[in-house]
Amino acid sequence: MKPSQIAKVVCLLVLISFSGCADKTKADMSEKRIKAMAGGELKNVVAIEGVVNVDGNPEAGVNLFLYREGNDNPIMECRTDEDGKYCWTTHTRCDGLEPGKYLIGFTYVPKPRKNGSGVDLFKGKYQDPRKSGFKLTVVADSPETDVDYDLKLK
Repeated sequence: MKPSQIAKVVCLLVLISFSGCADKTKADMSEKRIKAMAGGELKNVVAIEGVVNVDGNPEAGVNLFLYREGNDNPIMECRTDEDGKYCWTTHTRCDGLEPGKYLIGFTYVPKPRKNGSGVDLFKGKYQDPRKSGFKLTVVADSPETDVDYDLKLK
């Protein structure tokens, strides 16, 4: 499947998941249905999750941006929950990432505006993945549930 086709499928899945008209009790987000929507096979992914600590405490509102090495545009984003936990999602919630080498950038916007923007309390310190120093290597068939990050406000 071409990258443009994958992008269309991902957009379709996002639209379906946020649709206010859909009957959520009957929504079928099974792997079989997602495969059918994608026109065949899905990428093999590995579950990757953890906690983001800010000044030693798990924090909600930290955005993680995933970059392929050598690419300036993020390919994926996730956000920590009220317990500071995050997980990467490719096809279904928290299913993971494709094996490979990645760089990670962060922003800390605990109270985003309605349009998603807000003040980064890190003041850009971790935003550039080439300067943040955080790398991630995802190995096939090796899920990781403790990929934690410790960040500082100052």
